[in-house]
Amino acid sequence: MLLGNIEELKQTQVQCINIEDNSLLLIYQSDQFYLLDNLCPHKGAALCEGQLKDEVIECPWHKAQFDIKTGSGLSPLAGKGVKSWPLIIKDGQLLVELT
Repeated sequence: MLLGNIEELKQTQVQCINIEDNSLLLIYQSDQFYLLDNLCPHKGAALCEGQLKDEVIECPWHKAQFDIKTGSGLSPLAGKGVKSWPLIIKDGQLLVELT
């Protein structure tokens, strides 16, 4: 599934992406892209509206924290975390396979 042109996607560090009923969080940091499920497992807040601090995204509602590389929960309200999706860069395009 095509997410977009990498040069265009690099312009925004944190963004919400909706694809086929999936709410996703795309992060661009330190010349790397990361893609996570966007909804916090605690109460369903959109993580793309949260604060990015180094390699941690923090939920805007209750401050649950997630590792941007793995989606792992880093605080009690984050539980086991959110799914992290592998990305592919091909011909200047960023792709993901949603399964």
